[in-house]
Formats: sequence, C-alpha cells, structure tokens
Amino acid sequence: MKRRLIAAALVLVFPFGMAACGSQSKAAACHEIDNAAASASEQAQKNGQTTSRDPKVLRDRMADLASTYKKASKKVKNKKVKPVFQSFIADMERIIKLYDDGDTTFSSNEFDSAMTDMENHGKKLSDLCGFGWNIGS
Repeated sequence: MKRRLIAAALVLVFPFGMAACGSQSKAAACHEIDNAAASASEQAQKNGQTTSRDPKVLRDRMADLASTYKKASKKVKNKKVKPVFQSFIADMERIIKLYDDGDTTFSSNEFDSAMTDMENHGKKLSDLCGFGWNIGS
C-alpha cells in the first residue's frame, strides 16, 4: 500500500518537475544574447569592419550581426526577454532591407525611424538584461 501511495505521489508530482525544466531564467536568456554579442564583435574585429563608413560594409556588418543574433534567439526562451530581443532583431533586418532595396537615397526619415526603433529596443534589452550596451552612440 505504501508503494502505491508513493508511486501515485510521484506520478502527480512528475508533471510539475517537467514544467520547471521547460522554462528559462532571465539570466540564462541574457547570457545567450551576451555571448552572441561577444561573438559578433569578435568576428567584426577580425574582418576589420568596425570603423568603415562604406554603406556596403555597414550593411554586411549589420547582416552578420543579425544572423548571429537570429541563431542565438533560438536558444532564448524567456517570455520577458524573447519578445524584446526579437523586436531588436526585426529592427536590424528593417535597416538591412533599406540597404538591400538598392536605393541609397532612401528617405532619412525612414532610416532615422528604423535606427530609433533599434536604439529603443536595444535600450529595453540592455535595461532588462543589465548590459552595458551603448546603442546608437
């Protein structure tokens, strides 16, 4: 009888243990993002793309960064961090699209709006995770 009670208790408790394993802490999610940022920064330095003003180089640098962040976003599961991170990535992709459209005379309002959105989402992400990012400065 004792064994049956213990088995029943274990069966009842098991789903709660599985639910806890499926969640991700904010710190773990932020760590994934921070690792991606460090990796992207290291790659950019290797490529010598950190100080160029050439639009193609800037576009490629942004695309590399967005790609690295997209890969990291697959590992970010935290419900508070993920939407902010995805918004930040979407802003980067929007800027890349402005470059890809081939129109180097795109309106500064459109570009400024995309940059402002990326800066705002970057600040939210930085505040949420405690990063020392200085987006847009």
